[in-house]
Amino acid sequence: MERILSEAEAARDEVVKLCSDLIKFDSAHPEGRTDECVAYIQSYMDRHGVETEIHSRNPKKPNIVARIPGEAETKILWVGHLDVVPIGKPEEWSHPPYGGEVDGVYIYGRGASDMKGACAAAMVAARLLNEMGCRNTVEFWFTADEEIGGDDGAKWLAESGRFKGDVCLIGDGTGGGLEHPAIDIGCKGSVPTKLIARGKTAHGSTPFLGDNAIKKLMRAIPYVERIAEFRLSLPEELEEPIRQSIEFIEATIKLTDEQREAVKRLYHYPTVSCNIIQGGVKRNVVPDYAEAVFDIRLTPGSDPQAVKRRIEELVEEAAIPGVEVEVNAPEQAGYYESPNTSFAKQLAETIELVTGRRPIFKILTGGTDAISIERYAHIPCLGYGLSMVGEAHKPDEKNKIENLVLGVKVYTLFPMRYRA
Repeated sequence: MERILSEAEAARDEVVKLCSDLIKFDSAHPEGRTDECVAYIQSYMDRHGVETEIHSRNPKKPNIVARIPGEAETKILWVGHLDVVPIGKPEEWSHPPYGGEVDGVYIYGRGASDMKGACAAAMVAARLLNEMGCRNTVEFWFTADEEIGGDDGAKWLAESGRFKGDVCLIGDGTGGGLEHPAIDIGCKGSVPTKLIARGKTAHGSTPFLGDNAIKKLMRAIPYVERIAEFRLSLPEELEEPIRQSIEFIEATIKLTDEQREAVKRLYHYPTVSCNIIQGGVKRNVVPDYAEAVFDIRLTPGSDPQAVKRRIEELVEEAAIPGVEVEVNAPEQAGYYESPNTSFAKQLAETIELVTGRRPIFKILTGGTDAISIERYAHIPCLGYGLSMVGEAHKPDEKNKIENLVLGVKVYTLFPMRYRA
């Protein structure tokens, strides 16, 4: 362990440069190209004698795996993504979004936190494990398309049988750094919901001759939003991770009183946000069609079908003619791994050895590639990411250099220590 910690510290400049270089490759959606990042990773691995393979369904969105063979039959996967979200308005950035600037404490740029910093740490971990030798076989997967569902990335890799392993460590998410170490045992799941209103077209100067679909939609939206009052039925073993998840948010984000009350309800009730409204064709035409799209998130272990039924009941209660709702509820919301497994306990022990603090178990409010890996490849997943709280997807995204070094330590030490 001492050698790993020492080697990780010695690799500080290396992991910073790798992260900075990865940021300079524009892998933002809507294109989401990962070919340049993959070529860079392959070149690095080739220089250090690490075996790699490229898997791609879309030549512009390849995935690469770096493989370190071990003597034991156990195989550990590490999975992270190379694609990033768009930069938004360039004028809101004071650091170039693809500059990879470093100031001695932070690295700046799109993807610094989500999640090219963790990918850089995994690259160094692959090198160190290859040089030292590892009892377990380890595969470091760097994937495409996580930000849009993984169709050319982890979802496809899982569905096509390319992911094979005993356990999977997800490098996405916020691991809390040295101050608030945390393991993600699961992710919330989504119940995409669309509210549709139909009416009758008329000239805008005689609206009484028409039936305005937008007005109907506005009346119906609050009924769908009442799903936030529906208490979820959850497994007892999640009550402690839920409590710790709430404490983590309260400890790491400055909240108003109103936000603090919302956080207390974050896991036992659905969250609902109306994020898209479409309707109308012209200023002087009464609209005969309008729709609203909702992002509804559920804690893993809850029943999405019960939520679907309740949403449909609420829209029926609204009793607005011409209004209907489409609820695309999966059989399972997100995923979670029991905090009582040997996998969870060994990862917690590893992080405690590195940070000096026992990590908490928490549940991500968003989703990661773990959902696809659990669902299609049936490999247990736990998350330990290096992102700073509140930095993902924002202008002037940044990450602490210290987080990257911490990631090198954990991503190298865990495969050395893990026993199936």
